[in-house]
Amino acid sequence: MKKIVGILLVLSMLCLSLAGCGASTTSNKQVSDKPTGKEQETTKTYKIKVANILAADHPETLAFNKFKELVETKSEGKIKVEVYPNCQLGSSETYIDSMRQGAIEITSPGTVMAQLQPLVATPEMPLLFRDWDHVKKTLTGPLAEEMTKGMVEKLGVRHLGFAPISFRVITSNFEIKKFEDLKGMRLRVPNIPFYIEFAKGVGANPIAMAFSELFTGLEQKVVDGQENPYATIKANKFYEVQPYILDSRHIFTVHGWYINEKFYQSLPEKYQKIVADSAKEAIEYCYEISIKAEEEAIQFLKDKGIKIHFPDETFKEKLKESQKDVREFFYKQYPGSKELAEKIEKVQ
Repeated sequence: MKKIVGILLVLSMLCLSLAGCGASTTSNKQVSDKPTGKEQETTKTYKIKVANILAADHPETLAFNKFKELVETKSEGKIKVEVYPNCQLGSSETYIDSMRQGAIEITSPGTVMAQLQPLVATPEMPLLFRDWDHVKKTLTGPLAEEMTKGMVEKLGVRHLGFAPISFRVITSNFEIKKFEDLKGMRLRVPNIPFYIEFAKGVGANPIAMAFSELFTGLEQKVVDGQENPYATIKANKFYEVQPYILDSRHIFTVHGWYINEKFYQSLPEKYQKIVADSAKEAIEYCYEISIKAEEEAIQFLKDKGIKIHFPDETFKEKLKESQKDVREFFYKQYPGSKELAEKIEKVQ
């Protein structure tokens, strides 16, 4: 009996041991079935919300749609991009804060970003660029990196590129034939210091007003005119309330494309490359359609009966002379911009 009991005890212990091993094997198998490390990169999806202030059919918004197409295709649908144009998510100031806080991922503010990164204002210095070629060679070259250096560390924001908007012109509810006609004009400008100084320089009375309020302001004659690129005038239908345009080309508007750095770093490395490369491709596309859009907008506005005045050399010289003090103000307001402007003017 003692021998039988002993054998049964040994067999029982052996069974328990085998059961334990089986459980361990099953448990290990369950863990190994879960995606880890690089395997997770192929299963996780990401969402990018993009915000800008321009209309749905504006060239920059179309470029963001191109960005969406490129990113979603290259990532095989693992990154979804949502584009919110026409101030749907607020003004430039609002969505800069939202982007830095991570509520949205990508924004495209203009020179308002200079409140945080002074040198990004430089491309919008009055009468700085000669033509479209000059703009493109400057903003897609090494000087762009010089303007945005330190943003990641200081602001938690990564620069993806500078998208061209266009040369700005002045619309008005009265005809401007000579430089002196600008004197006393109530001119809407963005709430940016050097835009306000530009208006003062030409003798106008600057009125800072949010872009989202501009059409109503023009319609109700709160202001006599405003200044924006041709494509913006067309897309936002300012021609319905402003019958005259002065082809002043006094400032070239640029929008920086910025992404929240924390979100960018949360992406797998291959997706970071997709986002960065797609932004560059989309901005290249933006140049193509912006130049074409300017030409088409001019013809469209003429067809609508808008009278466009092209200033003569005397007018141009007075316009340039009016901005000398503005340049000095600009240099003081944005440290380092004088040296950068000199480099830009040398770009061939």
